[in-house]
Amino acid sequence: MMLPVYVINLDRSRERLQHASQQLHSIGVDFTRIAAIDGRQLSDAEIDRVYDSERNRQRFYASLTRGEIACYMSHRKAWQQLLDSPAQAAVILEDDIMVSPAFAELGAAVATLSDDWHLLKLAQPFKPKQHYKLADVGAFTLVDYRTDKPPMGACGYILSRSGAAKLLARKRFFRPVDVDFQWQWETGCYVHGLLPYCVDNTHQHGSDILDVEDRHLKDKSAWRRFLEQWRFYWQNRRFCRTRD
Repeated sequence: MMLPVYVINLDRSRERLQHASQQLHSIGVDFTRIAAIDGRQLSDAEIDRVYDSERNRQRFYASLTRGEIACYMSHRKAWQQLLDSPAQAAVILEDDIMVSPAFAELGAAVATLSDDWHLLKLAQPFKPKQHYKLADVGAFTLVDYRTDKPPMGACGYILSRSGAAKLLARKRFFRPVDVDFQWQWETGCYVHGLLPYCVDNTHQHGSDILDVEDRHLKDKSAWRRFLEQWRFYWQNRRFCRTRD
């Protein structure tokens, strides 16, 4: 199965694009660049069209920065690119990535899957998450996260057409994109993983999100964070029971 590869990259981040290009071309993988949305250039009206600040105040512990909003918009742009193409799925990468040689085997693995999958995580750049083995698929193992939750981060994943349609059905968002991936019963876009993970953050490049606006300077509600963590715990348990 031929999987198009999309790399999300800001116009001003040429060094990161060069690094991603070297990583992919070294294993014989071509890609399409997705011009990322620059949070520095977003107008208030553009933000209001896609960002639900009221629901954010109700359901997330901190308001999103312009960088986080632009990051989400950039991923939405990649999802729409998939739907505008004839492809059945695509690999979506951020530009601060490292890939293993196994990355080149993803197409063969995905070709063995049935048609009822939505999103496959290829990376776990932060805190490790427990996973549950479902099947061997080519050089990888298909897992879900029924005993935990999907890993944070959105640096590398495969998205199906149906998964893209489900994610784009939410017209206005109120959480960071990788957090929305975890609330999969809300989006209807169910998350699995392919292990061993073949993508990682470089952990060397600075954050384009923090370059726009430092999220650590935002006011945060510890009480709302606790409530949402509690809500997530119980709703995730109920969701996971339906996957058994």
